[in-house]
Amino acid sequence: MRRYRARWLFPGDGPPILNATIEVRDNDIISLSIDDSDAVDLGNVALIPGLINAHTHLEFSTIPAPLQPLRDFTSWIPSVISWRQEHPDGISSAIRKGLDESISYGVTTAAEIATTDWRSDSEASSTPLNVLMFREYLGLSDEAVDFQLSSAREFLEQPGSEQVKIGLSPHSPYSLHPDLFEGLCELAEQHQVPLAMHLAESPEELELLETGGGKLAAMLQQLGVARPELFKESRRPLDYLHRLDCGVPVLVVHGNYLGQREIEFLKTRPNMSVVYCPRTHAAMQSAEHPWKELLEVGINVALGTDSRASNPDLFIWKELQFLHKRHEGIPASELLKLATINGADALQLGRVGLLKQGHIADLCVVSLQGASIENPESGLFDSQNQPAGVMKHGEWVVTPQALKILEQ
Repeated sequence: MRRYRARWLFPGDGPPILNATIEVRDNDIISLSIDDSDAVDLGNVALIPGLINAHTHLEFSTIPAPLQPLRDFTSWIPSVISWRQEHPDGISSAIRKGLDESISYGVTTAAEIATTDWRSDSEASSTPLNVLMFREYLGLSDEAVDFQLSSAREFLEQPGSEQVKIGLSPHSPYSLHPDLFEGLCELAEQHQVPLAMHLAESPEELELLETGGGKLAAMLQQLGVARPELFKESRRPLDYLHRLDCGVPVLVVHGNYLGQREIEFLKTRPNMSVVYCPRTHAAMQSAEHPWKELLEVGINVALGTDSRASNPDLFIWKELQFLHKRHEGIPASELLKLATINGADALQLGRVGLLKQGHIADLCVVSLQGASIENPESGLFDSQNQPAGVMKHGEWVVTPQALKILEQ
């Protein structure tokens, strides 16, 4: 057994605890206590639950800066496609880079949207991260339906492991043949695996669904994949929510433009969560995200980084700092839930997301500077405070400074 004392400990579901000690045995948290003078003192730090990134695309992790133009969604998508075509052989190294980058900044669990099944990549699959791999499928042609559904079945025949669990990701309303969308939902229901779908992401998506036209329709035409007959019937994101609700956990990714009807539906569906990507949203959208309204009516909201195609890095910690700077009145313990227990609930993962007895010992050490040492509820996410240690399943994968000094 090992005991570590910190200036503050954020359990993940309440306010911070002063001079707290956490006791760890093997993978698990055995107990929490106060003022344990015999514990290893980590100094002026905060212990927080390991962070959960509920949406990312690791295959873009080698992009040096967000692709442009971010403010023009229908021009940005072709730039993403072009980058992928220009870098066909870099997916494996990008995934490994993204996994390493994530854990170095306190992430212990990630929900990954994958266009390839990289579980056979020994280097990537040996990551200490827990990963929920959502295999992504898309296509508007009739030929794509059978091919993609066959691929999805093969993917599901190779079950996930304790470390890499699996799910399915129908990409988005504008990129899916209705039969492909239906088939993926049926497979998720049959195999009881979670679903993740980009939905209500942009005004252009809403326009395409409502009218069958607009800039997204023109983009599909330019890409040579347009199927205008598939968009003759007027729809809303609500129509997709109804089908996604098939008795499995569902991630509604982005949800930037969820309307009142969608919100009324979601608040009665505890299996469905919205994943908000704050910095990507701020860079690409002009309207405010409804995340606070969603929380107020009881909808679970988790945080994601999206990818380096739209974000400068994969640091959930920086998403929290971004929100803190914009919403200074929200206590740190409340913001922290978005990237800990809410993420665990969204992914329906047991025993993670909290620092409590009986939970897995996944945690992050945050160095505290200045006023945050005395008042972390208002200062935890101050710009000078950064992750400085990471424990995964009871083992240090990023050693905090205090332990490095003791080991010298």
